[in-house]
This record gives sequence, C-alpha cells and structure tokens, in this order.
Amino acid sequence: MTTPPVNLAFFRQMLDLDDDAPPHDVVTVAGRTSHALRSLVMTAAAREGVVGTGSTDELQRLAKRLAFYARVQQTAEQLGAQPIKGFTLAAWYPDDLPRPMSDLDLVVPDPACLWRVVSALAVEYGPQEMDVTMLGYEAQHFVVNLSWPGADPLLDRETHVEITTCALTGDQGAVPLRPCLPDDPVAAGLLAVAEERFQRPFNAKDVVDVMMTLRPGCDVDVHQLASLADEFHLAPELLELLRLWANVDETSASHFHMLLMALDLAAAREARRRAEWLGEDDGPAGPSDPRTLRYGMRLTSVACGPRPGRAPDAAAQCDFEGGTLLLTPVADFLLVTGELVDPELYSAALTALADLRPGHRGH
Repeated sequence: MTTPPVNLAFFRQMLDLDDDAPPHDVVTVAGRTSHALRSLVMTAAAREGVVGTGSTDELQRLAKRLAFYARVQQTAEQLGAQPIKGFTLAAWYPDDLPRPMSDLDLVVPDPACLWRVVSALAVEYGPQEMDVTMLGYEAQHFVVNLSWPGADPLLDRETHVEITTCALTGDQGAVPLRPCLPDDPVAAGLLAVAEERFQRPFNAKDVVDVMMTLRPGCDVDVHQLASLADEFHLAPELLELLRLWANVDETSASHFHMLLMALDLAAAREARRRAEWLGEDDGPAGPSDPRTLRYGMRLTSVACGPRPGRAPDAAAQCDFEGGTLLLTPVADFLLVTGELVDPELYSAALTALADLRPGHRGH
C-alpha cells in the first residue's frame, strides 16, 4: 500500500488544474484558497527542485515562523497547554515536507492555566496585539489571541498564537462546546481538522493531513475513531473529509472501508440530532443569554512584564454602569457583543477603569 506523492502533479489534480499547468499557476490558485495551502504547494515544489530566489526566501521565513511556534509551544506546554492540530499533525509529515502553520492553536484545562500561559508568553515573546473572546453555556470559556507582525510586512501575515480553554467550539448552535480533545493522538488530530469545516470548506491541505495521519502502517483503532467522531458530534464533517481523501488516495482509503461505513451511520444520526435541535431552538435571546459571544475591546496596552496588583493566573470581571470590564494579567478590556461600540460606553469604560483602586478584585 502506497500513498500518492505530495508533489505539483498531486496539487494540480486537487486544484482541478490542467496536467501541464505551470508551477506559478498552481501556487497562485492554492493561494486563493489559503496562505497555508500556498506554503505547502511551494514546499512540495521545492522538493522537486522547482524553486527561485523569491520562493527560497519565503520558505526560509516559513521555517523561521515554524521555529518560533515550536519555541512558544515548548514554553506553553511546560505550563500545562497542549496543541490543537499544529505540531501534533506535523509529527507525521516527512522532514522535507514540514506542515505549514498560519497560526498556533493551544488548549488549556482551565482559566488559571490560560492566564499563566498568556502571562508567560507576553513576558517572554512580547506580542504586539491581544484579543479576547468569551463564550459558553453553563461554563464560561475564553479564547485569547496573541499576535506579532509578519517577518515581511508586505508579504507575510501576522504570526498568531491562540490559547483557549475549549478545544472544539462547534457551530455556536447544535454542535456544542467540547472542552477536551480525545486522548488518542490520531483521533485528536483528525477531529480537530474536521472541526475546521464549521469555519470554511475543506481544501487540499486538509486532505494531506489525512494522508499523513492515516499513512501506510499507521496504528489506528477504526472502531474507536468512529465512536469518538460520534461522541464529539463530528461524524458528518469527518466523513466528508475522508471521502475527499478517498477520491485521491483510493488504495489507502480502501483499507478503511469499515470506518467509512461506521461514519456514514453516525453522520446520519448526527444530522437527525442537529435537525431536531434546530427545530426547537431560536438562538441566543440577547446580550444576557450565555450563548451570546462577548468580545474584548482592549483599553490598555499589552504589558510584556508583570503588572502591579495583578496575579499572573487570574482575570476578573468588574461591572460598571452600562457595561463590564475584564481585567487580565496582560491587558484590560471592555466586554462587548458586536463590532460597533457606543462612544459614550467606551468613555465610561475608561473612566471606570481609571477609578478602580489598587487591589480591586472585581467579582
């Protein structure tokens, strides 16, 4: 059993291009889908010796980005974080085909761990920007994004690290929050890729992730994987992903016939469950509904060192007339439910923040 080579011919097929499409066209079309797919195509082309001065420089910057993410992950893992996709999937890629990563996603077990990680990363790596989102039903979860400028401001996207207390956030509706990943690394990696379907269509990079994960000789518990896809409400998405893979890697996929059959049944059950849920739910009722996302509008600069009176492992919500502040170890925010913020509310938030006495703990 052999896996199709990941080369320019493979990507021409995946991108529905002519067999003789020049490398430039393959890279250009890949870039219209995603920056990460473009990077993967360029890396695959370089393995074939198709590379120039500009692409060499870009691939070197990609390598530096991955090295930075590796350092960040090492720091975060020492404090209790674990990767979502990222280097978990990258471990199954060959050395000469590093898995591109536009950002680094990390999950932590609780808010205290999250703020310890965020504080440590701020001190050690000095992010330029920080965003916070709060979401959840019975339990409140945080998503924190730290970002740095790209190495080349005209060509590179910002470098992003996302730290969250919830590994899989679903669709903010029928598919619920699932805070933890499965213990099995194969299931964790594939389900994290399947989860991406709630944000965007699958693409060739996702198919390559499957090819590397379900590579010849891999140790996969088919029954457990199908059961976990069912348990994590991702059977329809994983089935769609594996069918895309089967279209280009028929030989390997034929060995997982039982998995596809099990997922087919589980996907039908999940589709019925989602339909029933949608038939009974009217969506978030308003700002006070716990399903309403709350975003942090940053009021202070991102501190790259300890802040007086702020513990590195705790954040506090503090109400003022008309709104709520989120006071974190790294920066302070006004919690809002949309992009448009009343200027008077913003001014009131700044006043409330200035009026806080040292040692104030919120509630």
